[in-house]
Amino acid sequence: METLLTYRIYVCVPADIVDSFIEAVSPHIPSFLGQYDHVCWWSEAGTEQYRHIKSDQIEQKPSCRVEMSLPHDDDILHNFINKIVIPNHPWKEPVITIGEQKIVKH
Repeated sequence: METLLTYRIYVCVPADIVDSFIEAVSPHIPSFLGQYDHVCWWSEAGTEQYRHIKSDQIEQKPSCRVEMSLPHDDDILHNFINKIVIPNHPWKEPVITIGEQKIVKH
């Protein structure tokens, strides 16, 4: 069994634009584990809560979690986040979580 170290990216996206976000981002997800590209996963809408620091009002919005894997390469990761994810995300400060994972390669 061979394992490959990769990056896993998690992004919360407003539910009403998740389709257009995936359409914009998925062409840039490389094929590096086999015969597939555009590989990503997203959840059904849940609820995301936040409050702007200068506001008294807490807001709640439907949001989906989008996940994708990239090769464990810092240049690919930084380019993908800065040139693809952030420009296609509607929030001023999207929360992007990045983890390392091992994937079993056949």
